[in-house]
Amino acid sequence: MSKIEVKPAKQLDEPTPPGAPEASAGVDWEQVRDWDQRYVFHVLATADEYQSNPVASADGCYVTLADGRRIFDFANQLICVNMGHRHPKIVAAIREATDKFGYVWEGMTTEYRSRAAKLIMEDIGVGEWAGRIRFLSTGTEAVENMVLFAKLYSGRRNIVTRTYDYHGWTNALSGANGVRGYRSSLASGSGDQAHVDVPDAPSANYHYAPAPHCYRCPIGHTYPDCKDESGTLACVRATEHLIRSIGPESVAGFLTEPAQGAGMIHPPKEYFSQIREMTKRLDVLWLDDEVMTGFGRLGEWFGYKVYDVTPDIMAVAKGLSSSSLPAAGVVLSKEVAEFFDQWRFNTMSTFGSHPLGMAAVCGNLEAMLEENILERVRDLGAYLGDGLKDLEERHSCVGLASGRGLMWSLELVRSKETREPFIAVDRYSTYTRTEETPASAIVGRICMEEGVAIGAFLPNSIRLATAFVATKADLDLGLAALDKGLTELDRYCD
Repeated sequence: MSKIEVKPAKQLDEPTPPGAPEASAGVDWEQVRDWDQRYVFHVLATADEYQSNPVASADGCYVTLADGRRIFDFANQLICVNMGHRHPKIVAAIREATDKFGYVWEGMTTEYRSRAAKLIMEDIGVGEWAGRIRFLSTGTEAVENMVLFAKLYSGRRNIVTRTYDYHGWTNALSGANGVRGYRSSLASGSGDQAHVDVPDAPSANYHYAPAPHCYRCPIGHTYPDCKDESGTLACVRATEHLIRSIGPESVAGFLTEPAQGAGMIHPPKEYFSQIREMTKRLDVLWLDDEVMTGFGRLGEWFGYKVYDVTPDIMAVAKGLSSSSLPAAGVVLSKEVAEFFDQWRFNTMSTFGSHPLGMAAVCGNLEAMLEENILERVRDLGAYLGDGLKDLEERHSCVGLASGRGLMWSLELVRSKETREPFIAVDRYSTYTRTEETPASAIVGRICMEEGVAIGAFLPNSIRLATAFVATKADLDLGLAALDKGLTELDRYCD
C-alpha cells in the first residue's frame, strides 16, 4: 500500500488569503432575484417573509455575496463543508472524472468508487468492526438505508431515538427527529402560532428516549448526581426502561448522533460507553448517525472514536465529500454485512456511487490525509473553545459554551443562576412566528452586519462550526462578531 505524504498545513495564525477571482461579472443580479422570488419553492419562510440573498462565489471558509461583501462562514453552511469551499484537490479530482464519465449506475464498478471504499475502510481507519460500505447520495438517504438495513437484519419494526436528535427530512425519517420543528412540518408566519404536522409523523414505530442534555436535563436530573450506585446515568436508565417497555425483541435499533447536530448537545463522557453496553446486553443494534460528525468534525475521524465504542451500522455524508458533490454511505459491521451477503438486496439509488461524487470523495479524503487534518482540527478546536469559554465568562447571556473539535454551541439565557431561556419554548419550538424575537436571531443579525454568518436556527442556542482550512485569524474575526452580538443581548438579561 503506498504511503500518503503528509504535507505541512498552512500556519494556523495566518489569515485566509483574499477570495476567488470575481465570479459575478456579467451577472444581472436583479434578474436572478426576480426569478428566484417568482419561481423557486423556498424553505423556512413564507412567500411574504422571503428575501433573496444571492451568493456570487465561495472559497475556503468564506462566501462572497452579490453585493461584494465577503462573509466568514462560521456555520460551515449546514456543518458540512469540512475541507472548505472549492478545495483545490477536490476540484482537480472532479475535473479529472468529468473527462471520463457522465453517469453510470451503481451496478457498474468505477475506479473512484473502489478507491473511495478503500480510503474509508483502510486509510481512514474505520476499524476492525466494519465489513462493507454502500454509497448513496444524501445523508437522509444514508440514514433511511441504515434503518432499513436494521429492520431487515433483525426482523423487528421499532426504532428508538432521542429527543433533540435530527436524522433527515423524508416522510419516514421525519418521525425520527426529536426536535419537533424539524419534522417537515408547516409553521405559520402570521403570528397566530398555527402549526401543521405531517399527518402520520411521528411514525408509530419511532420512540423517543431523553437526550443527554446535562445543562437543562429533560427529565429533571443534575449531572453528576444523576448517577445511581452503579454509576449509570439517569438518561441511560430511562433509555433502557423505554426499550424494555416496548420489548427489546421488537426493537431493530437505537438511532443516535454522537453529538446532536440540530439540538447542538454533546453528551457526558460516560454516556456512550453505558449506551453501548446496554444495547449489546439487550441485543439491540446501535445505529450511529455520523452525517455531521464524520470525517474529522470532532477531532477524530468519527464521533464513536471519541468515546472508544463501535457501532453496528453507521451512516455518513456531508464531510465525506466536504459537500462538494452529493455523496453519502452506510457502513455495515462484519456480522451485518455477512448476513446481507447471502441475499439479493432489491433496491437501487439512481445517484448512489455517481462517479463524479466518488471522485470528489477520493479527492476530499486524500486531502485530509495529506494535510494531517485531525491535528489541525484539534488545534483549531482548542483555540475556538478557549475563545468561547472567555465569552461565556464575560457575557451575562451565555449560560454555557460547549463542544469539541470544530462543532460548538452557545446556550443563551436570561440568567446564569436560574438558566432561564429567553424563549420559553426553547428546543420544542415549532418555528411559528411569535411576538418575541429569538435570542439567537438578535446575535445572528449583528454578526452578519460584522461579516460573519452563524447558525441561529434554535431560539436560545447558537451553533458554530467552520471549515478545517480556517485560520486562527478567521476564528478571531468570528469571535469578535459574537462578542458584539452578545453584548447587545446582555441588555435583555435579568
